[in-house]
Amino acid sequence: MFARLVKIVLIAVLLMVALAGGGYLRMSQWAETKITVPQDAVVEYKAGTGLSSLAQQLSAAGIVSSPGLFSMWVRLNGNYQRYQAGTYRFSDPTAPVDIANAMLKGDIYSPVVLQIAVPEGFRMREVIDRLAANGVGHIVEITHLCRDKPFMKTLQVEAPSLEGYLYPATYSFHKMPTPQQALEMMVKTFWQHLPHDYQSRVNSLGLSLNQALTFASLIELETRTEEEKPLISEVIWRRLKDKMPLGIDAALIYGIADYKGDLTWANLADGKNPYNTRIHLGLPPTPIGAPGVKSLEAVLTPSNFGYYYYVLIAGETRHHFSKTLAEHNLHVKKLVDASKRHKAVKDKP
Repeated sequence: MFARLVKIVLIAVLLMVALAGGGYLRMSQWAETKITVPQDAVVEYKAGTGLSSLAQQLSAAGIVSSPGLFSMWVRLNGNYQRYQAGTYRFSDPTAPVDIANAMLKGDIYSPVVLQIAVPEGFRMREVIDRLAANGVGHIVEITHLCRDKPFMKTLQVEAPSLEGYLYPATYSFHKMPTPQQALEMMVKTFWQHLPHDYQSRVNSLGLSLNQALTFASLIELETRTEEEKPLISEVIWRRLKDKMPLGIDAALIYGIADYKGDLTWANLADGKNPYNTRIHLGLPPTPIGAPGVKSLEAVLTPSNFGYYYYVLIAGETRHHFSKTLAEHNLHVKKLVDASKRHKAVKDKP
């Protein structure tokens, strides 16, 4: 009789264990099942919030199908005390286990409060204007920082200013930055994107890092077409080697403080402008804008076709490259004639 009773109890215990095991398995499957969220759900989890209250919040946000099951599953896992307070954002698709993992790791959501775009070729003063226009300090303060030697030293920049070091990219800030923080992020991004072993490679070609950045900025401002960058690089290298003026008007324009959009004969003949590469030999004193990585690489990888000249092709953004001055002059004439025809049509009543 006793043995029979023990057998019945044992069977009952085994049945309960089997049922519990099956229930836990189903609960685990539920916790790993992702559900569709209509839109990004943002949940603020405050320290001291009870598990049932959190489960109700998650259910109200539409990211758990059952607050009761969520509470039971979390209790079974026994790690609720390790959830970190903060604001969380969950996107479709989301499962209860995703929610738990995010709160255990503290993947707190911080909304972007400011986004600043620095296009390739942007000049330092344009970056300064954009920062100031977005409430990141005053123009005078930012301009001072861009030339402040102690501040620049903390950024490992040894140059007259941060011109060329403010890397072209889109910068997102999760809290309003100070001018120092914004500039630090841009220069840090520059160092991160500088091609591998760049400084020693340009040094082996006879250029300092600042000269290489200046060279790259000329390439950047002269063409936005990736395929042309090695060609522009070749022309610059050949002219430097042969001690010919570079004749790059983008540099000349950079040196005109009150440039109105048209180059005058006085501008072209202005020897006081140190960026006038029609008169002064060699590279300009500093970069003239922010070069992207392709322009930086083009300094090291010039083509080798024998080109010394280039001019825009009428009606296009591409250039015609020439080996001789005679050929170059022919294509300059084509551009001038096309410009005259366009103006005549435009001015025709």
